[in-house]
Amino acid sequence: MATFTLTRPTALNPWLGLMNELRRDLNSAFRPHDGVFKGTRGVYPLVNLHESEDGYVLTAELPGVSPDHITVSVEGSTVTLSGERKIEYSVGKGTAIHRRERQSGSFRRAFELPAEIDLEHARASHKNGVLTLTLPKAASAKPRQIAIETR
Repeated sequence: MATFTLTRPTALNPWLGLMNELRRDLNSAFRPHDGVFKGTRGVYPLVNLHESEDGYVLTAELPGVSPDHITVSVEGSTVTLSGERKIEYSVGKGTAIHRRERQSGSFRRAFELPAEIDLEHARASHKNGVLTLTLPKAASAKPRQIAIETR
């Protein structure tokens, strides 16, 4: 006869439920199933975004993605990065895939910036698998000083 013990968070240990949930999520995220990585990243590129007084710089890691398969669009203050990562495997007779962690497929990420972008001066470059967007702020969004008149 099997016995089961159910454990619930109590007033003495309020973190137990949270710890169990975190442990379960980490175990499922990093455990390979049938040679396919089941993490939560998907094909989304890793992105860094920083702001200066003049604008924004967004970098996205896109190793193995051709610039021809990347689309960048700006609408108002929203920047959208989309594309497709294609990974081909040469699978033939006598070939088997033992591990597949690099995922292929479409991706789309959108970022809402605090200010509108000067589209005339926006630039994009792709080097060594890193996409860099240089997005200057529109003139209306840049800080200005107002001269003080004396009377």
